[in-house]
Amino acid sequence: MTIRTRLTLWYSSLLVFIIAVFGIALVAVLNGAWIYMVEENLDTIVKQVSKQIEITPTGQIIAPLTDMSESVGFAPFYIQVWDGKGNAVSLSSPNYPQPLNPAAMASDVPQYSQLFTKDNKHLYVLSYPAVFTSLSNRPVIIQVATRLDTIDLATSRLVRVMIGVGGIAWLLSIMIGSLIAGRALEPIDAIAHTAARITAADDLSRRIPYNGPNDELGMLTVTFNATLERLERLFKSQRRFVADVSHELRTPLTTLQGNLDLIKRFGADKESIDAMESEMRRMSRLVSDLLLLARADSGNLPLKKEIIDLDTLVVEVFREARILGPNHTIKLAQITPVRIHADADRIKQLLLNLVSNAIKYTPPGGTVTLSLTVKSGYAFASIADTGVGIPKSDLDLIFERFYRVDKARSREAGGTGLGLSIAQWIAKSHGGRIVAESVEKQGSTFSLQIPALDTEEPPENSVQTRPRLPVVPSIARRRPPEPVQPPKPPDAE
Repeated sequence: MTIRTRLTLWYSSLLVFIIAVFGIALVAVLNGAWIYMVEENLDTIVKQVSKQIEITPTGQIIAPLTDMSESVGFAPFYIQVWDGKGNAVSLSSPNYPQPLNPAAMASDVPQYSQLFTKDNKHLYVLSYPAVFTSLSNRPVIIQVATRLDTIDLATSRLVRVMIGVGGIAWLLSIMIGSLIAGRALEPIDAIAHTAARITAADDLSRRIPYNGPNDELGMLTVTFNATLERLERLFKSQRRFVADVSHELRTPLTTLQGNLDLIKRFGADKESIDAMESEMRRMSRLVSDLLLLARADSGNLPLKKEIIDLDTLVVEVFREARILGPNHTIKLAQITPVRIHADADRIKQLLLNLVSNAIKYTPPGGTVTLSLTVKSGYAFASIADTGVGIPKSDLDLIFERFYRVDKARSREAGGTGLGLSIAQWIAKSHGGRIVAESVEKQGSTFSLQIPALDTEEPPENSVQTRPRLPVVPSIARRRPPEPVQPPKPPDAE
């Protein structure tokens, strides 16, 4: 059964239930009002009958019902007067020689009752014990009854009308409800058909058209379209990822195979072995990076966060950068002491990735500058270079996996295209981000923005993972007149 059918049946059944409750309440109220009017009339007649009763000195009871009936017009009523011994004094109708309600003859309080006679007439009876002092407190029982045929007929007609109206309303509710439900559920049908077409054609570019109000179905349509857009983007990214991984692995494998063939033909030589070792290292880096990203995506890469001195970490990266770029000028600009709550190894990995990228894309003789500032509760660790720069159209894509602005040059430099993706993941996992700014042929600046801690007093029980180096205060507390350009390390380093 479809949702449309279920909704229609539920709403129509609810309407029938409401009409039934309303009809029962209406019948009960009207029937109660009619019975109340009947009781008022019976009570009036009883009072008038009791006034007409006379008691002779000998104790005889006289009740002239004929004259009274004519005076008040009691034609639809039956009146009986009985003495205390159960003898009939007066009967308005010879058709009922017995008490109208025998069970109420012994009652000493007025009593209303409904009963059916032998000829199946529906009567409403009032039994009223009237006490006269001349009869030594023996009651005179007055029973007055009226037929409820008219009320029963009106009630039955009303019930039939309510049933007819309810049936018509139920049929109309089914037709109108089906139409309204069908129109209301059109977006769901569109979603189902679009999903079916996507499944059949493997086309994630399809979207659901919707021009209706911004209600729940509209929100569902927007959400579904957003999901399709994300799936399409992820699917394309996955295809590109698989293609890039295949390409990245094919290149070193081809190199390895070629060198192996040369070794088989001409024997081992140093150049072939060095090339094979280089390609093996490159494949090892690629697999390690892929494994790290896979663990990060699955949430199985824990971070050992503790309170660390970011300025000390930047100085360590600066020292390693001098070794990584012996043909470049590596500078330290402003270094502000600041502490952060982070995984020291991952933050250092992030900074080294950024420094390595800066060195790779900066020609020999160029400059790479490291700086650390604090602003508005955030630490900003920046790596600026004077390299080739990045086109503006590529700035939004450089953090995607395997994306390269210059693919050929990146492979020559030994990159895997995963460094910036890993760096961005590390930044986001620490509540920060990496911001890239670049001008083509002038250079780029990558800045790590990460929440900073109050550095006035270290938190109680904090762990300082690295001691402050004696060179940090002289660099951190003042900007030197001219940036220090340390000499290139000797080969022994």
